[in-house]
Amino acid sequence: MADNPPSPDSALLPAPLLLVEDEPIMHIRLKSILGGLGYDDSVLSFASSIADARRLLDEQAFAMAFVDVGLPDGNGVDLIRDLHQRDRALPILVISAWREEQIILDALQAGATGYLLKERDDIEITLSIRSILRGERPSTPSSPDIFLR
Repeated sequence: MADNPPSPDSALLPAPLLLVEDEPIMHIRLKSILGGLGYDDSVLSFASSIADARRLLDEQAFAMAFVDVGLPDGNGVDLIRDLHQRDRALPILVISAWREEQIILDALQAGATGYLLKERDDIEITLSIRSILRGERPSTPSSPDIFLR
């Protein structure tokens, strides 16, 4: 099976990416979604915990971060706050199963650029990521639960 060709705007996508997610199935899913956007595995760094993410952050700078809220060693909102304090221009996207309004508000107030729900299908997440990268609000009416700061 052939690899997905890079999207026409892949040269404009920020790299490297930090993906903070503890579920192995989501690692596979995010790799697939980001691969479809033109990202090569070599620019993706996965962390399964806040401690792993902080270790990776000490080793290199990232152009964008994806952070889950529920992590085995703490709340992803605390990591978002730390990331935002390190670099206020860093795009930080939450992809989480948590849909409680207070958690979403906490993540956005901590510095998240957007908040996507894992339950959305891959195409909707891809379209939302593209919109967010262009600085736009996702406009699909079928995605009312995508939140932006």
